[in-house]
Amino acid sequence: MMHFTRLALLLLIAQPSLASAAQGPSIFCCENAQGHRVCGDVLPQACYGRAYRRVASDGTVIERIAAPMSPEERAEAARLERLQELEQARRRSQMLQDRALLDTYRSLDDIDQREARAVADINKDLHREYKREDELKKNGERLQEEAKLHPPGGLPPDLSLALRDNQSELAAQQTVIDAKLKNIEAVRARFSRDRERFLILTDRPAR
Repeated sequence: MMHFTRLALLLLIAQPSLASAAQGPSIFCCENAQGHRVCGDVLPQACYGRAYRRVASDGTVIERIAAPMSPEERAEAARLERLQELEQARRRSQMLQDRALLDTYRSLDDIDQREARAVADINKDLHREYKREDELKKNGERLQEEAKLHPPGGLPPDLSLALRDNQSELAAQQTVIDAKLKNIEAVRARFSRDRERFLILTDRPAR
């Protein structure tokens, strides 16, 4: 029994060699620059830098080897590989964002409530800025009335300075108000995107 097992193992080990022997020697073939078939026991010089194949003695193609890429092809392959890497990175980033979004919101109502609170906070600041703007306008009107009491070109230096400061403060205040209004638009846009993505991820119909 042991002798039989040993013989079986020897036959199993010898199988690749037997298969190679049965297949016989192989040759290398390609089409040269003129389109003619060129073959040899070793790779013919005419096949250098070209696609070639290894062929068994019975004509069976054992292996196909592609031609080396040209500089242009290598550049294109590198470009495509870079695009693929960027797309994979984008998908990973989107997956993380989706996970964070689902962890943040429980429902559409939750999104609506968070948006309302965020906008309300900005509106509270905006109300304060509008009030400050009104104060500056009233102060400017008072200064203008005071300036009318003086002849043209005869404004006291302190009054002239106060008028300039008032105009500068009004311009700065308008910038603050514009920024708050844009902030509200940005908040609404962000929650709109979150709401749309939430509907997609939870497969719910739009309201």
